Amino acid sequence: MSSLLDDIINLAIDGSQPLPDILRKCLLLGHELKNQQLKDWANQELNGYRSEKNVPKYRIIPALARGNFIGPFHAQYNRHLIPSVVLEEKHRKFAERVSLVQSVSAYADVLKERDAKSSSSFLTFNWDPNMVGYYQEKLMQGGFICHAAWQEIPVSAIAEMLDTIRNRTLNMALQIKDELGTSYTNLRKIESDETESKIQSIIFQNTGGNTTVAFGQANVDASQHQTVLAVGDRKALDEALSHAGLDKQDLDALTDAIQTDGEKPGNKVGEWIRKSASKVLSGGVKVGTHIGQEILTAWIKAHYGI
Repeated sequence: MSSLLDDIINLAIDGSQPLPDILRKCLLLGHELKNQQLKDWANQELNGYRSEKNVPKYRIIPALARGNFIGPFHAQYNRHLIPSVVLEEKHRKFAERVSLVQSVSAYADVLKERDAKSSSSFLTFNWDPNMVGYYQEKLMQGGFICHAAWQEIPVSAIAEMLDTIRNRTLNMALQIKDELGTSYTNLRKIESDETESKIQSIIFQNTGGNTTVAFGQANVDASQHQTVLAVGDRKALDEALSHAGLDKQDLDALTDAIQTDGEKPGNKVGEWIRKSASKVLSGGVKVGTHIGQEILTAWIKAHYGI
C-alpha cells in the first residue's frame, strides 16, 4: 500500500511539521497521479507566484492604506488613513487588498522573526515610489504632501493563510484516500476514468482557492452555477469557450446542437457538453470532466437565460 497519502495526512495533522515538507510530498503526489494542476499548485506555493493573476483567493488579504503627510509650518499627519475612493479606479486595490505572492517559507520566516522580536503586530507593504509621487499632492487639501504610503495587514493574517494551505493539503489527501478506498497501492495506475475525474475535481477544489473559474469575461462558480454571460450573447459565449481551450470545430458543433434543439437545450446540447467537458482548461491545466461539465452547463444555461 502506498504510504504517500498517509504521509501527507500525518504531516498535515502535526502542526509542528514544516509546511514546505508537506508541499514537497504534494508535488510528489502530483507526479504519481500525473496531475498537472497539483504539481503547478505545489510548485507555486513552494517557490512563489510569478503573477498576481494566478494567486488563489486565500492569499488575497484585505489591506487598508496609510500615509505620512507634511504640510505648512511643518504640520504633520502620520499613519493617516487613505480611503480607496480617493484613488483612481485602476489604483484602488492599493488601498483595499494585498496579494501574498511569495513562497510559504518566506512567510513562515516572517512569523518566526516577529515572534522572536515581539515587534509590531502588522506587516507593511510600501507603495511604489512612483505611486507616492503621482498622488503626493492629490490626497489631502491644505497644502499637505504625502511623502510615504503603504498598506498593512495583521501578522495573524499570515498565520491564517499558512494554516489554510495546511488544511487544504489535509482535506485533499483525505478526500483522495476516501475516493480510492484501499486500492491505492499504485497511484500511477488508476483504472477508472470516473475515479480519475473525481480525483481531478478534488484537487481542483482544494488547490484553486475556491471553485470559481474565470476565463476572459466569464466568471463561473462551479458550485453555484453563477455567470456574468449575457443572455443570448453568443459572441461572449464563444470567447469564454475559446479561452477555456475549445476550438472552432467545438464551437461549430455547439452551433449545430443549438439549432437542432431549438429554444431550449436538449439532448444534442447535453451530448455536446459531455463530449467537450474533458477539454476545459483553467490556467492552461485541464480541470477534469466533472468540473468541465459543471462549467459548460453553467455557461449554456446563462446563454439560454435559464
